[in-house]
Amino acid sequence: MNKHITIKDIAREAGVSVSLVSFVMNNRIGADGKRKYRVSEDTRIRVLEVARRLNYQPNSAARNLRQGRTHVIGAVLSDMSNIFYGSIARQLEDIALEHGYTLLIGSTDENPQKFESVVRTFLEKDVEGFIMVPTEGSESTMEYLQNAGVPTVVIDRHFPYVHVPNVFTDNEKAMETAYATLVGQGARRIHMVSYGMRISSIIDRENTFCRCLAGDGVEHPEERISRISFDMKPEEPKLIVDHLLADGCDGLVIASNMPAVSIIKALFQRKVKIQKDIRIVSFDYSNVYGLFDPAIPYIQQPLQDITRKACDILYHLIELRGEGRDIRGENATYVFEGTLIQE
Repeated sequence: MNKHITIKDIAREAGVSVSLVSFVMNNRIGADGKRKYRVSEDTRIRVLEVARRLNYQPNSAARNLRQGRTHVIGAVLSDMSNIFYGSIARQLEDIALEHGYTLLIGSTDENPQKFESVVRTFLEKDVEGFIMVPTEGSESTMEYLQNAGVPTVVIDRHFPYVHVPNVFTDNEKAMETAYATLVGQGARRIHMVSYGMRISSIIDRENTFCRCLAGDGVEHPEERISRISFDMKPEEPKLIVDHLLADGCDGLVIASNMPAVSIIKALFQRKVKIQKDIRIVSFDYSNVYGLFDPAIPYIQQPLQDITRKACDILYHLIELRGEGRDIRGENATYVFEGTLIQE
């Protein structure tokens, strides 16, 4: 077996003191965005390069035992097969590493029982905090976390029963932009395909869509919304498309990229000329959009800003809790604007 590499070996190879190597290895970024110890960037890079070359494996268990901490956080997201949440997970992983944390990731598939199971499993692993996307019906689990004072930040959606910091996109303004885009392209009978689940992001988009239609004189605008289940059955997109065509739909807003792909496929099967017979604007990216001429525009949510802000807040809460402060009253809201992408 290879010799176990210690910080003494790194210090000898890098030509620095053992103490300095220890500073570099434990010099994570604090809640204020600054590193704990003052070490020059050149020295830090040189020490880390030596550590990588020697395949140094830190004894994190011993370090955590000394500090009384685990430096582990949990990310509880929705559907990891969706590029939207996959991108969030990837960014959270990078930011956690940057701050010296290990990230555990779990997906819920919008199932409240699975949400509770993932949360409790992570708590058993002594996570120091959560970044999460609560499901519909997750009130009891969130109440438990809040009462226990576990550092928690909610992203992508907000709920009246969740009294923790929230970071999400301005869905109302995004929907106004999507609707105006279709009107500007000449669409006159605009419909929306949404999700059946009652979560804030979907509700905000639907309410704004109805408000936009009502502003254009449409009576009973809610009748222009078709809803698809999260675990959509094969026949659902086809039935929705048949309804849209029967009603003379020439403009369509789709609330998320997953149903967008299914609806586009069903339209294609009906020989509909997409972006000619029916104009489409969707929320969130899919590589399918670029297959049409013109490409399907979409609302891009600022995932990097959202994840960075959520992480900054979480690490700050963890530090405050470590100082003995009661963080149960920390429940600020941060809203970012989405961007319409037209390729």
